[in-house]
Amino acid sequence: MKRLGPAIMVTLILVCVSALGYAEEGVGNPPGAASITPAAAAETKEDNRLPIHKQDQWQFFIAPYLWVPGVNANATILNTTTTVNQGWWDMIPKLFSSAIGAMGRFEAWRGKWGFFVDSYFIYLGGNVSDSAGKTIDLGRRNIPATLILNGDLKYIVRTGNVDFGARYLLGSVNLNADKPLPVLSFEALGGGRFNVYSQYLKLDLDATLTGPLQTRTAGGSFVSKFDRSYIEPMLGMRLSLWLTPKAVITFRGTVGGFGLVADNNLDSDMELAFGYKVHKNIYAYVGYRARFESASTDEISVDGWFHGPILGTVFAF
Repeated sequence: MKRLGPAIMVTLILVCVSALGYAEEGVGNPPGAASITPAAAAETKEDNRLPIHKQDQWQFFIAPYLWVPGVNANATILNTTTTVNQGWWDMIPKLFSSAIGAMGRFEAWRGKWGFFVDSYFIYLGGNVSDSAGKTIDLGRRNIPATLILNGDLKYIVRTGNVDFGARYLLGSVNLNADKPLPVLSFEALGGGRFNVYSQYLKLDLDATLTGPLQTRTAGGSFVSKFDRSYIEPMLGMRLSLWLTPKAVITFRGTVGGFGLVADNNLDSDMELAFGYKVHKNIYAYVGYRARFESASTDEISVDGWFHGPILGTVFAF
C-alpha cells in the first residue's frame, strides 16, 4: 500500500484539476493578457503575453537541466535487504565521477494542445566498507581468540527514462480580480514512458580468526545484477503560478506503470521549480526533483527515491 501513495496523490489532484479546468474564462481577454490582442501584439516590438495566452501561434521550449541526485533505496535478494543512503549534498564532490544526473525537455504548443519529450539519466556508483571485531572463547578451555569480519560493498546504479506524450491546457484562474496577475494555470499530461534500470551489487566478505597459536582467514563474494527496460503508460499534471510577467512557480507530477506492464512496476516523478525570465526568450530555473521507483520479481525487489536540486535554463522561441 505504501507504494501506491504517489499514484493516489497525483490521481486525486488530476480529478480536482479536471473539474476546475471546465470553469474557464469568458470570451474576452484572458486574465494576465491585459488589453493585448493578437493584432495589437503584432504591432508591438515584443509580445509580453504569458506563454499560456499565446494560443494563436506556435511556441517551442528547449530546457536542458542539471540534476544532483541523492538516493534512498532498498534492494531485497533472497530475503536479504541491502540499503543505500546517500544525500545529494554528498554527491556534489562526486559530480561527473561517481554521480551524474542530467535531463532535458522539449515542448511545442499551439492553442491549448501541445506535445513534449522529457528525459533524464542518473548514474551512481561507489563503495561502502565496514568491519567489526569480537573476542570469543575457543573450545572448553576458554582459550581467547579474536574474530574480525570485513565487508566491502560495491554498487553501480544506472536509471533513466524518456517521457513522451501530449499536453492540454485545461484552463487558468485569475487570483486577483482587480489585477491581471497572478494567474494559476492547469495542464493535463499523458502519454508513455520508456524506463531503463540497471543495478550491480558485489559484496566481498572475509573473516579472520586470530588465536594464541595461529591465524585463519576465509572469505567469499556475492554478486547481484538486475536489468530491466520497458514502455509503460504515464499520466500527470502541471500547475503554473505566474506571479509576474517574468516570475513563475511550477509543480509537475506524473505517475507511470501502475503495476500493469512488468515487474509490478510503479514510479512517480515530481518537480517543484521557480523560474525567472532573464532575457526576452530565456528563463533560468532552480528547484527540487524527486523520483520514486518500485519493482519486484520472484528473485529481487527494489524500491526507493532519487531526489535532489535541479538547475537549468529554458529557451523559448
